Amino acid sequence: MKKMLPLVGIMAVLLLSVVVILPATITSVITVILGGGEEEENGSDAESITLSLLLSPEVEAYRNQVLKEAAKHKMEAYIELFLAVMQQESGGNGQDVFQASESKGLLPNTLSVNESIQQGVAYLTAMIKKAGCESPTDMAHIRLALQGYNFGGAYIDYAVKKDGKWTQKNTFAFARQKSKGIRNTGIRAEQLGPWRYGDQYYTSHVLRYYQMQSGDNAAETGEPVKIPLNNRMTWLFPQGIPDTAADMQPYLTQIEVPVYTVKKKKSKMVLTVHKKLAAEICAVFEELVKIKFPVDASCTAGYCFRYMASNSNRLSYHSYGCVVDLNWTHNGASYTGWPYKPGKDKLAVTKKVVAVWKRHGFYWGGDWSASSFDPMHFTYVNH
Repeated sequence: MKKMLPLVGIMAVLLLSVVVILPATITSVITVILGGGEEEENGSDAESITLSLLLSPEVEAYRNQVLKEAAKHKMEAYIELFLAVMQQESGGNGQDVFQASESKGLLPNTLSVNESIQQGVAYLTAMIKKAGCESPTDMAHIRLALQGYNFGGAYIDYAVKKDGKWTQKNTFAFARQKSKGIRNTGIRAEQLGPWRYGDQYYTSHVLRYYQMQSGDNAAETGEPVKIPLNNRMTWLFPQGIPDTAADMQPYLTQIEVPVYTVKKKKSKMVLTVHKKLAAEICAVFEELVKIKFPVDASCTAGYCFRYMASNSNRLSYHSYGCVVDLNWTHNGASYTGWPYKPGKDKLAVTKKVVAVWKRHGFYWGGDWSASSFDPMHFTYVNH
């Protein structure tokens, strides 16, 4: 029987109504379909928390087992990629969790769980090496390896010879060749691509679950600070501001940031934030460690798709991944009634902490009017 990982610590991170939102958010990540459009032949190219909010609890339950198997191949660094593939293949359900039976020449769903993990890790490892991946963030070669996992290693040889890399166009071309020109129709074409061979959108389907990718929307440290306040939402969302949790997913990433705990120890925690702000927020937390400001991971969080507590018809700016609430039970806002005692409470935000955030382009809710006073709140867009 599979053992479920305890989620108490993660749920605590997302207190303040996040507990209600989290299941819907996870569901939206898992069920989004990344279709290729109609122009099918011209596709465009407190303690350490290790749980990924992009993965289902069923997949997370296999993390340690997959990690042990990856260690046999000295591929521990790629653990998030292995788990993202499992998420796409099975969601952690059933026996053949990596859908790896066919890679051994067997009928689908032939392997047991243990056999599937062994074969899935071994086969993806072979594709990663064949594609020439240099690191878990080498996205050009990661894409090549992923499509190889779905199509077989012959695709990697084909793509490298044709274009020197993965492209959506050569993915279609390979599938067309292998299908002998037989087309998919209807929903099958939308989900898997125009040709009746494999999943031609496999790279996109897997990468929506992969937290190590920097993504096309990533920004260097210092870049967000230069954007004028009035232009920041447009800079974050050049294609228009999302209005659903599903629409937000392409803009989000997870970052592991260092924290200094109340017990005066260095630890790490995970935050989900907008990709363009990831490097800047990491830099903030690195500075907070240097000044030894303690962070409580159980009451610190970033992205949460929800409506405002004061206006149920308006989305909170937490929904856009551009806000971080820091030690919220120790930095009570005017609407919470919780205490805020800087100088007396070690977890209460101080002037030094505010100065760190401001240097990195963020605004502080403690500067707002008495009716909106919100010292836990650090926002890139001053909302």
